[in-house]
Amino acid sequence: MKNSQWILIVLTALRLEAAETYRLDGSNTDVSFTVHHLGIQWVTARFSDISGQFAVNHSGVVDRVDVTVGTASLDCSEPRWNERLRSADWLDVQHYPQMIFHSSSIEMDEQRAVASGELTLHGVTRPIVLNVSLLKCSAAGCQFAAHGHIKRSEYGLPHGFWSGGDQVDISISGAIEGATGAH
Repeated sequence: MKNSQWILIVLTALRLEAAETYRLDGSNTDVSFTVHHLGIQWVTARFSDISGQFAVNHSGVVDRVDVTVGTASLDCSEPRWNERLRSADWLDVQHYPQMIFHSSSIEMDEQRAVASGELTLHGVTRPIVLNVSLLKCSAAGCQFAAHGHIKRSEYGLPHGFWSGGDQVDISISGAIEGATGAH
């Protein structure tokens, strides 16, 4: 093995050792979406099965964000809509039980961040940008709010006159718990 390969391996190991992992507090996090149709709010729903991790490097910068949402946990407070949204006509939770976000880059300042990454939904992976506001941070963790937009058509989801508009607004608010140890 060449010396340059050994140096790369050592640097990668040091970077991984310096990172701390924070857990997304699923009980205090809300992931919701709103579909608009003809200029009005058509349907809003939220998910309760949420998990994730944030890796923060030794200089306090977030390196990675991974979030998983159980699609069957969808709730819009109306049993008929819940059944419809979970069905094969919409999210098809039997075949696609999870939505997954993996960040590819995160740009931060003191109160805001832009998390670029990929969202896997309905078996399709597409790029997405989440605009994040840091609401309150302490040694115990952070509270945040994030917003993004997707098009249903890009994920193979129905849209149209009878099934609602193409644009979906995504909102995430929640808490990141303190470090779970060096990674």
